[in-house]
Amino acid sequence: MKKLIVIIAIIAVVLVVGSILALKFVTGSNNSKQEKPVLVSLNKEILTNLSSEGSMFHYIKVSVSLEVVNDSAAKIIEADMPRVRDEIISVFNGTKISELSTPAGIEQVKAKIVQRLNSLLNAKIVRKVLFTDMVVQ
Repeated sequence: MKKLIVIIAIIAVVLVVGSILALKFVTGSNNSKQEKPVLVSLNKEILTNLSSEGSMFHYIKVSVSLEVVNDSAAKIIEADMPRVRDEIISVFNGTKISELSTPAGIEQVKAKIVQRLNSLLNAKIVRKVLFTDMVVQ
């Protein structure tokens, strides 16, 4: 009888431990810390021309912040700021005012900036582009 109780107790412990491990595996939770994204503000606003439509010239004045994956990525962005700013200006120079007239168009420009910056830096470190101020004329 005592052997039966011991066997049942061992089976119960194995089932409980197995269930806990399976739950952690399925939910993907672990004890390693995930790094929080970091916001990097470009040190000054960008003022540049947009792609012309006919004889009209249009300009954009925008303040930009970049959401990057971690502190190391923020240091990379800050160290390469002139090339980062140049790439963003290049995107705006190829953008028409009509593309910035709708929320969907603005999101497409932001996505293009993310893609171009990640390509420039040879790594997927930029998650999101935020326009904190924007004036189009």
